[in-house]
Amino acid sequence: MTQSQRHRSILDFLETHPELVVEDACRQFEASPATIRRDFNELVDQNLAEKTWGGIMKISQVVNYGMLPISYRQILHMEEKKIIAEKASSFIQDGDVIFIDGGTTTFQMASFIADKRIRIITNSIIIAYQIDREKRDKQGAEVFVTGGILYPESGLLVGPQTNLNIRQYNAKWAFLSAGALHIDGPSNSNQLVVESEQAMMEQNHQFVVVAIDSKFGHRNMSRLCAWEKIHDLITNKTENDAQYQKLVSNYISI
Repeated sequence: MTQSQRHRSILDFLETHPELVVEDACRQFEASPATIRRDFNELVDQNLAEKTWGGIMKISQVVNYGMLPISYRQILHMEEKKIIAEKASSFIQDGDVIFIDGGTTTFQMASFIADKRIRIITNSIIIAYQIDREKRDKQGAEVFVTGGILYPESGLLVGPQTNLNIRQYNAKWAFLSAGALHIDGPSNSNQLVVESEQAMMEQNHQFVVVAIDSKFGHRNMSRLCAWEKIHDLITNKTENDAQYQKLVSNYISI
C-alpha cells in the first residue's frame, strides 16, 4: 500500500469511527509504528485530522454549517467518484457548451472531458486548472471561469457577480454536485453555492446531479430544487435505488 493509499484509507476509517490509534492502524494497514506516526503527523499538518492521545480523530467541523476543506473531501471515495464522473462525461459530445459546478465528483470529470472539443463554463478555479493540466491537445476544451468571490477552502467562486456572469451564457448541459440527497430534494450547505447552481439550471437545457451514495438520506441547510426538476441523477449502487428511482426522470446507478 502506498502512502497516498494509506492516507485515503485512514480518512475513510475516520468517517465511521471516532478515533484511530497507532497500534490499531499498524495492524490494519500492515505498517510500522514509525510509518503510521508519520502518516498521522502529515494528515494533521494538512488539517485533515486532529491529534488525540496516541492517535488521531476526524476534524471537528460541522458539515451543516460549512464545507469541509476541499483537500479533505477530494480523497474520500475517490474511485466511486471517478466511475460516476466517467458516466456523466459520456453524455457530452464535441460542440457542446456545458456548465460544471464545483465539487469533488465533478472535479473527477476533468480527465474525461479535457480533450473534447467543447466549451466549459465553471465557477471552480480548481476544476478549470485541472482541465488545463489534463489537456493533451490544444484543440481540446475551452474553459470560461465565472469570476466572483472566492469561497474559503473550496476553490469555488460565488456571489452576485458569479450569478450575473453565469446568466450571460447558454449551455446544453449543467453538471451539479450536491452535499446531501433527501426525499425532499438535493441540498448544499451554503446558500451562495446553491444560488450559483440555480443560476446554471436557468441557463441550460438539461442538468445532471452527480453524487456518491453516502449523500443519500441527509439534508443540508439550502435546498437546491424539487426532484421533478432534475433530469438525470448519477450515483453508485445503493440501497436507496428503489426509493429515488421514482423521483427522477433518469436515475442511473452504476
